[in-house]
Formats: sequence, structure tokens, C-alpha cells
Amino acid sequence: MDGHRIALDVMGGDYAPHATLQGAREALEAWPGLRLFLVGDLARIHPEMERHGFTQELLNRAELVHASQTVVMEDKATCILKEKKDSSIRVAAQLVREGRAHGVVSMGHTGAAMVASSLVIGKLEGVDRPALASVLPNMKGGPTVLLDVGANVDCRAEHIAQFAVMGSVYATEVLGLERPRVGILSVGEEDGKGTDVTKDASAMLRQMEIRFEGNAEGRDIWNGNFDVIACDGFVGNVVLKSSEALAEGILNGLRDSFMESAITKFAGLLAKPAMKRFKKKLDYAEYGGAPLLGVKGVSIIGHGRSDAKAVRNAIRAALRAAEHRLHERIQERVALLLPQD
Repeated sequence: MDGHRIALDVMGGDYAPHATLQGAREALEAWPGLRLFLVGDLARIHPEMERHGFTQELLNRAELVHASQTVVMEDKATCILKEKKDSSIRVAAQLVREGRAHGVVSMGHTGAAMVASSLVIGKLEGVDRPALASVLPNMKGGPTVLLDVGANVDCRAEHIAQFAVMGSVYATEVLGLERPRVGILSVGEEDGKGTDVTKDASAMLRQMEIRFEGNAEGRDIWNGNFDVIACDGFVGNVVLKSSEALAEGILNGLRDSFMESAITKFAGLLAKPAMKRFKKKLDYAEYGGAPLLGVKGVSIIGHGRSDAKAVRNAIRAALRAAEHRLHERIQERVALLLPQD
């Protein structure tokens, strides 16, 4: 991971700049070869850096880049193109466009981060629409890549086929899965099930040199029968958000149940180590953020509620993607497998 430069949108996220700077410090401590651009309002960043104990050695690998504006949740995603050209997410993306940084990490406004990545950094040649991927834990102890999870609400068959190809490259290059099993999310495993769009996307993937194994049902996201599952962003986002809420509800319900009596409290103490391991598997902070695949660089978009741990792991995800030259591998694969206009 030596020699890779990542631009961090310090002002992005509900707990910025406190959480983003703490996560940045932890990342710099964990990976000595890492160099960070810390992008944001320097008047707010400087006091936090002192508070979070940035040593001189860490400061030697952290370059501060001033951005006078911040995108807030009420802003339109496109505000970075006109009204907020000096926003931290746009300035960070510009560093990637100029080749000064290998990737960008933002825990802020998801739409603005996607606009910055797609229009400022730019799309890969042959990619119609970049896709947001999420890595989910499955019951076999491995990861399942689900994409798109929100970047593209309305998709054609060729878009979903591209998502599948890009997700396969990500699973291979970054997650280390050899010949990942790819599926299209549908309402039944039989070939004839699904919409015209999903059936056409399946037909396209069957003609490619990819390990396509047909339709995946909702349960296949969790049972480990597929490594990559492609769908449109509307469905993917609903699946992701409902899964997050369900996981949180299960953990809260178990915690409340253990507090009902002295006996259950004792049982809870015995089960605490197992509960911690279970929570870790479901915790989005362990994965840090979702890669936006299909742009000319690395783009990791994190959860707005990200804490320092999530920020650190998002930077780790960006480092891994940069180390494996992910966008170049995707470009090569797209050019090889997908018809070009």
C-alpha cells in the first residue's frame, strides 16, 4: 500500500470534522506508506488536528487543502457544479482528476459525492453509468457484493450487465475471490422469471466470459450462493436500507431480551463475546464505505453516520482499490466483454 495518495473530504459526514480527522489519524498510524490530502475548511480543521494528536511524523504525510464550502444534506447533488464549486468534495475529486491523488473518500452527501466522481473525476470509457457497490456479509462467512445500491434508480438491461461485470472485477481484484459467481437479482431462480430488463441482462451476461450463474433471489444475498449480485439502484437501495434497519432491530431486540430478568442478564453476560462477533459482521463501519465503480480513479462513499472507525476503514478500502489499480482493471474488462459504440 506504499506510495498511494488519498484525498479525504474532511467536512463530509454527520460527525465531521471530528470523526473524519480521528479516522485519518488512525489510518496514517496504521499504514506508514499512506499519504493523505485533508480537504476542508482549515479554520475548523486546525483546532481538531491538535485535539486528535497529529504528530509531526503524521503531519509529514498529510497535506492540508483548503475548501471554503461544505455540502449539507439539504443541498442538491448538482450544487457542486455551480453554487458550491469550492466545496470540499469537489476540491477532493479535482485532486484525483489532476492525478495528484489516486482516490477520494467522502462520508458526506452521497449524491454530491457521486456527481463529483462521475463528472469531475469522469467516467471510464465504455461505462454508461457508474454503480455504487456494497459489500455484505453472508452466512458462509464471506462477502457478497451487491450493486447498484443507489446511484441509478432506473436502468436498462445493458446497465445491469455492466454492473455485474464491474462487480466481478471488484470481487476478484479487491476481495480476492477467484472466478466470482455472478447473478442477477430477480423474483425466482428460473430463467423465465423476472422483468424484461432482468431477462435481457441475463441473456447478455450468458454471452460473456464471466461466471454467470443465472437469477439470484433475495435470500441469495445472505446465503453465500453468489459472490456478486447485480440489480438496479432502486431495488438495491431498498434492500440495503431495510437490511441495515433489520440488523439494528435484531441487535436491539436481543439486548432488550437479555435485560428482562436476573437469569437473562446472566445469560447475556455469557453470550456477550458471541454478540460482539455477530455485531462486527453486521457493522457497516467494518467495510468503511461503498466503492463507486466505473470512474477514472478510486471513489469510496461512506455512510453519513460514520464514526472514526468507519472513516479509517473507508481509507483502507480506497488504498486497496488503488493498490490493485481497480479502475484500470475495470476499464480492461469492460473493453473486452462489452460491445463498444
